[in-house]
Amino acid sequence: NENYKASIIAGLANGLYEPVFTLCGNIAQLTVLSYGLYLIIHGNFTVGLLISYIAYTNAFYRPLRQIASLWAGFQTTMAAWDRISVILNMDSDLVYGTNNNNLTTPDTPLLSFHNVSFQYQPEKKILSNINLELDRGKTYAFVGPTGGGKTTTASLIARLYDADTGEVKLNGTSIREFTASVLSRKIGFILQEPFLFDGTLRDNIVFGNDELQDISDHDLYIRLRNDGFEELIKGFEDGLNTKIEDMGESMSLGQKQIIAFIRAVLRNPDLLILDEATANIDTVTEQQLQMILDKLPEKTTKVIIAHRLNTIANADQIFFVNDGRIENAGSIDHALRLLMENKRES
Repeated sequence: NENYKASIIAGLANGLYEPVFTLCGNIAQLTVLSYGLYLIIHGNFTVGLLISYIAYTNAFYRPLRQIASLWAGFQTTMAAWDRISVILNMDSDLVYGTNNNNLTTPDTPLLSFHNVSFQYQPEKKILSNINLELDRGKTYAFVGPTGGGKTTTASLIARLYDADTGEVKLNGTSIREFTASVLSRKIGFILQEPFLFDGTLRDNIVFGNDELQDISDHDLYIRLRNDGFEELIKGFEDGLNTKIEDMGESMSLGQKQIIAFIRAVLRNPDLLILDEATANIDTVTEQQLQMILDKLPEKTTKVIIAHRLNTIANADQIFFVNDGRIENAGSIDHALRLLMENKRES
């Protein structure tokens, strides 16, 4: 509502100043023309002088109209800035701990849910009393109907949200106790529609990665080649120096996902979440990315959020997510049956 009101005020300012100053300019010209004709009729003025005065009047009001236009633009900018400042001054609902321990505990699950419940709106639970464990080095797939809670589950794993009740543990320790930097190193998240920043390809793939902030282009190329990204980088016109616009407007959806993929894998996370990460990528590129995933360290746990069952063929365990529940789906065939049953019920 506040955004709407600010837009209305800015629109009114923009729509008011320009016609008002235009009207004033026209009235001034009409006045000069009328009085000039009166003087000409009585022999006190010439046509040349009248034309000159009309030109002077135009020259006087033209910058005033420009000032009016700038003022309207200023009002629009101030309305936008008010909204931006509110967002920038917002406090995060997530309170991070002080645990900087980046060590793993081999005898405990990498990540676990203990009676976890979550809801976006009151009386409408997305997840209810969920218990599950994710072990190191395995691939887990979460399937289910749209709106069933798959992405919400992934968001809780990455601690984009906190559970309303219950506890999420990382290496046997509450995920709330870790600092943001530790979670960023341990958990990689590749979204279906990744967020890209205005800058170069290099800026985007090393963003937020403390380990690579000061790395040279040469060493970064070596790292990319070792991780299997060399051919994908060649697909960008200027390599690491390729210009990327805000939100990746000049990029295809496939290129955006490749950049997000590189950004996440370079962190070498303990847990990598792929939320429909290959949805907009052609088959050849998808196979290349799958080969890169296969080259990740054996300890890396992968969580795949999928709508297409062909993307989870190599999963060690498949979970079906719907109606606040997460159940072990077993095989792909069983997951498919659960999806079909859900469609018939809906």
